Amino acid sequence: MKVFKILLAVLTLGAILAGLFGCSAPSDEETPENQIASVIRGDLTLDITAAGNLALSRTEDLAIDLFYGQSGTTGTKGTIGEVLVEEGDTVTEGQVLVTVDNDEWQEQLSALEDWVTTKERALVQAQISLKTAEQNLKNAQDNMATKELAVLNAQISLDQAESNLAAGIPAVDYQGALAELRKAQTWYTYVTTGLLQSGTMDPDDYLLTMEQAEERLTVAQTAYDNVLSGYDSREIAIKKKQVESAELSLAAAQEDLADVTQDVSLKELSLTLTQGNLQDAEKALEDAREDVADAQSKSPEIVAPFDGFITLVNVAGGDEVLTGTVAVQLADPNKFEADILVSEMDILQVKLGGDATVQADALPGIILPARVTHIAPTATIQSGVVNYAVRVELESLESMEPPAGFMPPEDFKPPEGFGPPPEGFEMPEGMEFPGGFGDKAESQLPAMVMTDFQLREGLTVTVSIIVAERTDVLLVPNAAVIQEGFQSYVEVVINEEETEKRAVQAGISDWQYTEIIDGLTEGEQIIVPLNMGLSTTSGGGRMMFFGGPPR
Repeated sequence: MKVFKILLAVLTLGAILAGLFGCSAPSDEETPENQIASVIRGDLTLDITAAGNLALSRTEDLAIDLFYGQSGTTGTKGTIGEVLVEEGDTVTEGQVLVTVDNDEWQEQLSALEDWVTTKERALVQAQISLKTAEQNLKNAQDNMATKELAVLNAQISLDQAESNLAAGIPAVDYQGALAELRKAQTWYTYVTTGLLQSGTMDPDDYLLTMEQAEERLTVAQTAYDNVLSGYDSREIAIKKKQVESAELSLAAAQEDLADVTQDVSLKELSLTLTQGNLQDAEKALEDAREDVADAQSKSPEIVAPFDGFITLVNVAGGDEVLTGTVAVQLADPNKFEADILVSEMDILQVKLGGDATVQADALPGIILPARVTHIAPTATIQSGVVNYAVRVELESLESMEPPAGFMPPEDFKPPEGFGPPPEGFEMPEGMEFPGGFGDKAESQLPAMVMTDFQLREGLTVTVSIIVAERTDVLLVPNAAVIQEGFQSYVEVVINEEETEKRAVQAGISDWQYTEIIDGLTEGEQIIVPLNMGLSTTSGGGRMMFFGGPPR
């Protein structure tokens, strides 16, 4: 920042001197029609200028970050312990600003840790239950295998008994009657169970089918009994009883197998449920541990994340707050931005990251570097006027400080036209020429250097977005350039009586100077028609000297 103060002081002093020199006695000579100027070398800048207001660009709401309300904790509100700052206080990074009641914090943290212990025990119990369910299923499956073997043995016994019975009866008669009885029994079972449960038959049709099945079974059973009754001997009677006993044993074995099969199904469902309970217990423990880790990563203290000043205090000691409640707001005093409106004619020249400058109305003469950080994608239209919002951010004020002991460069020269005062001129009391003027050999700083300044939010500023810039180029006054069609010319002084109309290639120009790309050399003399004005009135652009004025 001192760089700008020094240059500002020198240029301000020069402007005062120019005004004083310009107040010399008026001349009786007639004003000439033309003036001779030299082709000089300097820097030329074109910009887009608009007014706006400063705003803090780096602010942060510092909120209460509680872990209360998680499983295992009680309540969702926390209590503010201390508020250690007030609005307007300057703070440094890492400084404690607000605290949450520490006893309450530790109590909630202990409750979370106890909750983890509870979930660890629940997981162990779920693992035990899983082992038990797996063993129960294995036992049921073993029992089912035993019952399946019993059914097989009962079937073998029945087949043997029927074979023995058939041996005493003519095979043709007995086998036919038995086969018909088996079919009738199977059909009857299907009608009374499967067909009834399917629900696909009309009730009247079902009753008819049921009667027919009963009648078929009765006829088959009678035929079977008649076949056996013709051979009613003691030996046949025993064999018949053996068949009946084998049938009963088979039916009992099948019933036992059905019961065991159902038990296996229940044990499988129980195992699936237990496995799910184990997964739930593992997830609950994982969540509880994450909650503890999250709580341990938090702090009951709100600290400043960067150097700045407090713009808002929203809580007081003893307040009950929820997580997310903004306790204080912090702003960086060295980070400012400004929003301006740029017309549709100029917006295409504005680029993100482009250079800009900001000048506060309350701090005349101080030009602050900035950069374009945002260009609105949509237009703002008011009364048919189309503008686009553009935001520029000032570069850090800290980075603008020059090294300690900084002095202006030895070869620094004031703008052309400045020099030692005329004979008899006396400086106002208390003012001295800086080094390099007239007979002053030592470099001195003028006594009117401005004191340190502080930017504030809301200051009215003029923002200039640089859209074109040329460094160390040839410059001539705008009035010296004559435009004929698409060709530019200047009148070059050859000698005291002769001039030459020379074609030149002109570049950019501001309100005062035009860049000459080709056709002239530094130091050449050119004609500037005075009736066209060597204007010093600001127009659409302006000339700024970075690194020294034109020389």
